Amino acid sequence: MTVEIGAVDIEVSFRKGDNVLQVREYALKRLSKVINSLPNLVKASVEISVEQAGSADRRCAVQATLSAKGTLLRAEDHGPDAMSAIDSVHDVLARRIRDRKRRLYQAKRKKAARHKDAVGMETARTLPDESPDLVTRIKSHETKPLFTEDAIEQMDLLGHDFFFFLNAETGQHNVVYRRKGGGYGLIQPAIGDFTR
Repeated sequence: MTVEIGAVDIEVSFRKGDNVLQVREYALKRLSKVINSLPNLVKASVEISVEQAGSADRRCAVQATLSAKGTLLRAEDHGPDAMSAIDSVHDVLARRIRDRKRRLYQAKRKKAARHKDAVGMETARTLPDESPDLVTRIKSHETKPLFTEDAIEQMDLLGHDFFFFLNAETGQHNVVYRRKGGGYGLIQPAIGDFTR
Protein backbone atom coordinates (compact mmCIF):
# COMPACT_ATOMS: atom_id res chain seq x y z
CA MET A 1 0.00 0.00 0.00
CA THR A 2 1.27 3.45 -0.90
CA VAL A 3 0.13 6.56 0.96
CA GLU A 4 0.99 10.01 -0.31
CA ILE A 5 2.53 12.18 2.37
CA GLY A 6 4.15 15.47 1.36
CA ALA A 7 6.32 15.41 -1.72
CA VAL A 8 6.62 11.65 -2.42
CA ASP A 9 4.69 8.45 -1.94
CA ILE A 10 5.99 6.38 0.96
CA GLU A 11 5.45 2.69 0.40
CA VAL A 12 4.94 0.74 3.64
CA SER A 13 5.07 -3.04 3.39
CA PHE A 14 4.97 -5.86 5.92
CA ARG A 15 6.94 -9.10 5.81
CA LYS A 16 6.33 -11.98 8.17
CA GLY A 17 3.83 -10.13 10.24
CA ASP A 18 0.32 -8.88 10.41
CA ASN A 19 -0.57 -5.92 8.25
CA VAL A 20 -1.66 -3.78 11.18
CA LEU A 21 -3.26 -0.49 10.20
CA GLN A 22 -2.15 1.15 13.46
CA VAL A 23 1.55 0.31 12.76
CA ARG A 24 1.28 1.58 9.18
CA GLU A 25 -0.25 4.87 10.31
CA TYR A 26 2.40 5.29 13.02
CA ALA A 27 5.20 4.63 10.51
CA LEU A 28 3.82 7.21 8.07
CA LYS A 29 3.22 9.79 10.79
CA ARG A 30 6.64 9.29 12.43
CA LEU A 31 8.81 8.97 9.30
CA SER A 32 7.14 11.21 6.69
CA LYS A 33 8.69 14.51 7.84
CA VAL A 34 12.24 13.20 8.10
CA ILE A 35 11.97 11.25 4.82
CA ASN A 36 10.67 14.25 2.88
CA SER A 37 13.48 16.43 4.25
CA LEU A 38 15.99 14.58 2.01
CA PRO A 39 16.86 16.83 -0.97
CA ASN A 40 15.87 15.53 -4.43
CA LEU A 41 13.87 12.63 -3.00
CA VAL A 42 12.40 10.38 -5.70
CA LYS A 43 11.23 7.22 -3.93
CA ALA A 44 10.77 6.03 -0.34
CA SER A 45 9.87 2.63 1.05
CA VAL A 46 9.58 1.23 4.56
CA GLU A 47 9.57 -2.50 5.26
CA ILE A 48 8.42 -3.82 8.63
CA SER A 49 9.22 -7.40 9.60
CA VAL A 50 8.13 -9.19 12.76
CA GLU A 51 9.95 -12.38 13.82
CA GLN A 52 8.37 -14.75 16.33
CA ALA A 53 11.73 -16.40 17.12
CA GLY A 54 14.81 -14.63 18.43
CA SER A 55 15.51 -12.37 21.36
CA ALA A 56 12.65 -10.31 22.73
CA ASP A 57 14.42 -6.95 22.24
CA ARG A 58 15.04 -7.62 18.50
CA ARG A 59 11.68 -9.10 17.47
CA CYS A 60 10.76 -6.36 15.00
CA ALA A 61 12.95 -5.02 12.22
CA VAL A 62 12.25 -1.84 10.27
CA GLN A 63 14.16 -0.91 7.13
CA ALA A 64 13.71 2.39 5.28
CA THR A 65 15.16 2.85 1.79
CA LEU A 66 15.28 6.31 0.18
CA SER A 67 16.29 7.11 -3.37
CA ALA A 68 17.29 10.67 -4.22
CA LYS A 69 18.77 11.37 -7.69
CA GLY A 70 21.99 9.40 -7.53
CA THR A 71 21.91 8.75 -3.79
CA LEU A 72 20.57 5.66 -2.07
CA LEU A 73 20.08 5.99 1.68
CA ARG A 74 19.14 3.03 3.85
CA ALA A 75 18.47 2.77 7.58
CA GLU A 76 17.62 -0.39 9.50
CA ASP A 77 17.09 -1.06 13.18
CA HIS A 78 15.44 -3.56 15.53
CA GLY A 79 13.25 -3.27 18.58
CA PRO A 80 10.98 -5.26 20.86
CA ASP A 81 7.95 -3.95 18.95
CA ALA A 82 7.25 -2.13 15.69
CA MET A 83 6.80 1.30 17.31
CA SER A 84 10.20 1.32 19.02
CA ALA A 85 11.93 0.01 15.87
CA ILE A 86 10.26 2.79 13.84
CA ASP A 87 11.48 5.36 16.39
CA SER A 88 15.05 4.00 16.11
CA VAL A 89 14.94 4.13 12.30
CA HIS A 90 13.63 7.70 12.52
CA ASP A 91 16.66 8.72 14.58
CA VAL A 92 19.10 6.96 12.24
CA LEU A 93 17.49 8.58 9.16
CA ALA A 94 17.47 12.02 10.75
CA ARG A 95 21.19 11.74 11.53
CA ARG A 96 22.11 10.44 8.06
CA ILE A 97 20.03 13.05 6.24
CA ARG A 98 21.50 15.82 8.41
CA ASP A 99 25.02 14.56 7.59
CA ARG A 100 24.16 14.36 3.88
CA LYS A 101 22.82 17.92 3.87
CA ARG A 102 25.95 19.11 5.69
CA ARG A 103 28.19 17.44 3.10
CA LEU A 104 26.18 18.97 0.24
CA TYR A 105 26.35 22.39 1.89
CA GLN A 106 30.10 22.13 2.45
CA ALA A 107 30.63 20.97 -1.15
CA LYS A 108 28.68 23.98 -2.43
CA ARG A 109 30.68 26.32 -0.20
CA LYS A 110 33.97 24.83 -1.41
CA LYS A 111 32.85 25.18 -5.03
CA ALA A 112 31.80 28.79 -4.41
CA ALA A 113 35.13 29.51 -2.69
CA ARG A 114 37.06 28.00 -5.59
CA HIS A 115 35.02 30.10 -8.01
CA LYS A 116 35.62 33.21 -5.90
CA ASP A 117 39.36 32.46 -5.80
CA ALA A 118 39.39 31.92 -9.56
CA VAL A 119 37.57 35.22 -10.15
CA GLY A 120 39.96 36.94 -7.74
CA MET A 121 42.93 35.48 -9.58
CA GLU A 122 41.44 36.59 -12.92
CA THR A 123 40.98 40.10 -11.54
CA ALA A 124 44.52 40.04 -10.22
CA ARG A 125 45.74 39.05 -13.68
CA THR A 126 44.01 42.01 -15.31
CA LEU A 127 45.22 44.62 -12.82
CA PRO A 128 48.48 46.34 -13.70
CA ASP A 129 51.42 45.53 -11.46
CA GLU A 130 54.84 47.06 -10.94
CA SER A 131 56.38 44.64 -13.44
CA PRO A 132 56.06 46.05 -17.00
CA ASP A 133 55.93 42.60 -18.65
CA LEU A 134 52.69 41.54 -16.91
CA VAL A 135 49.89 40.54 -19.27
CA THR A 136 47.05 42.91 -18.43
CA ARG A 137 44.52 41.76 -21.02
CA ILE A 138 43.90 38.66 -23.07
CA LYS A 139 41.94 38.75 -26.30
CA SER A 140 40.93 35.95 -28.59
CA HIS A 141 40.40 36.55 -32.24
CA GLU A 142 39.33 34.42 -35.16
CA THR A 143 42.17 33.81 -37.58
CA LYS A 144 40.95 33.13 -41.07
CA PRO A 145 43.32 32.50 -43.98
CA LEU A 146 44.42 35.76 -45.60
CA PHE A 147 47.13 36.80 -47.99
CA THR A 148 49.64 39.33 -46.60
CA GLU A 149 48.17 42.19 -48.69
CA ASP A 150 44.66 41.41 -47.37
CA ALA A 151 45.99 41.35 -43.80
CA ILE A 152 47.58 44.79 -44.28
CA GLU A 153 44.31 46.11 -45.70
CA GLN A 154 42.40 44.64 -42.73
CA MET A 155 44.89 46.24 -40.30
CA ASP A 156 44.41 49.63 -41.98
CA LEU A 157 40.62 49.27 -41.87
CA LEU A 158 40.78 48.56 -38.13
CA GLY A 159 43.24 51.41 -37.51
CA HIS A 160 45.66 49.14 -35.65
CA ASP A 161 49.45 49.13 -35.75
CA PHE A 162 49.64 45.34 -36.12
CA PHE A 163 47.43 42.46 -37.23
CA PHE A 164 47.62 38.74 -36.38
CA PHE A 165 46.45 36.40 -39.16
CA LEU A 166 46.69 32.93 -40.67
CA ASN A 167 48.80 33.21 -43.82
CA ALA A 168 46.91 31.60 -46.72
CA GLU A 169 50.18 30.92 -48.58
CA THR A 170 52.13 29.19 -45.78
CA GLY A 171 49.35 27.98 -43.43
CA GLN A 172 51.23 29.56 -40.49
CA HIS A 173 50.21 32.33 -38.14
CA ASN A 174 51.90 35.65 -39.00
CA VAL A 175 51.81 39.25 -37.82
CA VAL A 176 51.92 42.30 -40.07
CA TYR A 177 52.83 45.62 -38.48
CA ARG A 178 53.29 49.27 -39.38
CA ARG A 179 56.93 50.32 -39.22
CA LYS A 180 57.85 53.65 -37.62
CA GLY A 181 60.09 54.50 -40.57
CA GLY A 182 57.26 53.84 -43.04
CA GLY A 183 56.08 50.72 -44.77
CA TYR A 184 54.99 47.41 -43.21
CA GLY A 185 56.73 44.51 -41.56
CA LEU A 186 55.86 40.80 -41.50
CA ILE A 187 56.69 38.46 -38.63
CA GLN A 188 56.82 34.77 -39.51
CA PRO A 189 57.64 31.84 -37.23
CA ALA A 190 61.12 30.42 -37.79
CA ILE A 191 61.03 26.69 -38.36
CA GLY A 192 64.20 24.81 -37.70
CA ASP A 193 66.56 23.59 -35.03
CA PHE A 194 66.57 25.95 -32.01
CA THR A 195 69.14 24.00 -30.01
CA ARG A 196 72.07 26.03 -31.27
